[in-house]
Amino acid sequence: MNKQRLLEQILIELERVRLVALNAVIQASETATSKETIARSKYETFGLEASYLAHGQAMRMAECDEDLAKFKELTLQDFDESSSVALGALITLFDENDKEQMIFLGPAAGGLKVNASLQEIVVITPSSPLGKALIGKKLDDEVELLIGDNKKSYEIITLQ
Repeated sequence: MNKQRLLEQILIELERVRLVALNAVIQASETATSKETIARSKYETFGLEASYLAHGQAMRMAECDEDLAKFKELTLQDFDESSSVALGALITLFDENDKEQMIFLGPAAGGLKVNASLQEIVVITPSSPLGKALIGKKLDDEVELLIGDNKKSYEIITLQ
């Protein structure tokens, strides 16, 4: 799989997420500043609630901008059989049920899903539990992860 194309797909999806956030900011701001939200008594809190929502949406927008900036700054490197998992790695994992999963270790936007080459790829970050467990591992290594009371085992079958 071409990681440069994957990165482009991630950037497109992040731009889409940013656009949704921008629309939410605009809508929340318009609601917060509308004449209809002016409180007529101390018990009418709709305007205050709308301003809190607008602030939260603005914070989400800033987060989207940060995610985009981090991915635009990301320098992709090639990984081979002797490489250790690091930022920018595209990894295929097999779990204990032989279920295959492709993940991309990115600098931000954990949980983002993109489709590239008819394959769903999930972005994880080094600060996630799986990301922490994978950092420094090599091809064919096994990784165990405890999620609550459940233990998950993964084997690294490809590293790009």
